[in-house]
Amino acid sequence: MNTEYKTAAAYIRVSTDNQTELSPDSQIKVVMQYAKQNGYIVPKQFVFRDDGISGRYADKRPQFNLMIAAAKQKPSPFSAVLLWKFSRFARNQEESIFYKSMLRKNGIEVISVSEPMIDGPFGKLIERIIEWSDEYYSIRLSGEVKRGMTEKVERGGAVSIPAFGYQIKNKEYVINPDTACFVKKIFSDYLKGVPVAKIAGDLNKLKVKTTRGNLWENRTVEYILRNPVYIGKIRWNPKRKTQRNYDDPDIMIVDGRHEPIIDKETFYNVQKLFEINSKKHIPHIHSSVSEEYMLHGLVKCSTCGASLTMAVKGVSLQCVNYIHGKCNISHSILLKKINDMVITSIEKTFKNGIFNLKFKSQSKCQCENNLDINLLIAKEQQKLCRIKDAYEDGVYTLQEYKESKRAIIEKISILNDSFCKPQNIVERKNPIEKNKSISILLRRDDLGEKEKNEILRSFTQKIIFDRASTSIELLFYI
Repeated sequence: MNTEYKTAAAYIRVSTDNQTELSPDSQIKVVMQYAKQNGYIVPKQFVFRDDGISGRYADKRPQFNLMIAAAKQKPSPFSAVLLWKFSRFARNQEESIFYKSMLRKNGIEVISVSEPMIDGPFGKLIERIIEWSDEYYSIRLSGEVKRGMTEKVERGGAVSIPAFGYQIKNKEYVINPDTACFVKKIFSDYLKGVPVAKIAGDLNKLKVKTTRGNLWENRTVEYILRNPVYIGKIRWNPKRKTQRNYDDPDIMIVDGRHEPIIDKETFYNVQKLFEINSKKHIPHIHSSVSEEYMLHGLVKCSTCGASLTMAVKGVSLQCVNYIHGKCNISHSILLKKINDMVITSIEKTFKNGIFNLKFKSQSKCQCENNLDINLLIAKEQQKLCRIKDAYEDGVYTLQEYKESKRAIIEKISILNDSFCKPQNIVERKNPIEKNKSISILLRRDDLGEKEKNEILRSFTQKIIFDRASTSIELLFYI
């Protein structure tokens, strides 16, 4: 009898589109039986499980990504990944080949316990055929599901979670009396000239939650105001997710079988008002747009503590929660004005020598002494070398290498900030006093905004802006 056991991981996945799949518990049972019979042990921490998630794209499977991250460690903590079927690993042949190749380079085999493969090139060919078949099935099934949903929409049926103001009964939309009144209020207020941000703020004050249980934002209010479901229609895009593109030419709008909450005249008057307001509106910068400025990420709202972000490109900042309707106090300020306020405040601080100091928090490792921290930093630096080697060997993609490198550098920075200071010593001098020319650097036009931001971050924890008094409070690091 073989008494040498090898460590393995188990990956369990159940999607919502196939009733013939084994349940998660059944998959675990089958995998564990195989492990016991073939000399593997599967520790509890190496059982990775994604429930109700499609296998088409790896980036949408959090447990799969945790397993891959664990497998990249050197030495690898396990020598095999056990699956009920190869389709659990991926239903995208390109991703399947990529991740299996990466795992095998690290000495890890991917094993389907119900689809045994023979060794050699013929076995690999059969595995590729199975992968292709799984991907084809997934694509075909997805098309059939969309076609079925589209046919249901054409008949006026409900195919998604109920919009705010409705509930589902017997697979049909039915008015929810507890929330429908707020839908009417939203439409009424907007026609009276109440801004979307204020409508969101008022709903949050009343502690009304969205359908998904979240706080209201500008976009959620706008979504309601633009949704024809409230006049008895069904909106559906058979080709893609519409997101907030309400003018997508592929959108279908058909008569639904449910009772409207809003009359058509009110709804279309709101659409006309939207069109008028959109021509007056100066667009905000979307969060996906990278905009570098000196105070990026440093200025905080005195009301809610959220960051001030660019509201009008290159012109002004505003509380990000206020922009989304989650904060009820505007903190709008011209970028040039707050830049001058911050630099002037730094100059005054240097002149009078009074600093609002804050110790940097220690890292989670809770090191007992600086020697321990140095050892941890050395280990992280070794990791940098290893991930570079992994990228050059093709184990890491460029994106994975960049993300891993950034995470390690951030950890090194935290460790550097964690050096223990004697608790009985009160420091009177701050490191920023050593360089009183900082304000001169921050006023230089030839120095980039990103460089200025890095200078500020080296000694500034945060800047609190109070709109009521138009004042700021600087908190410096020790």
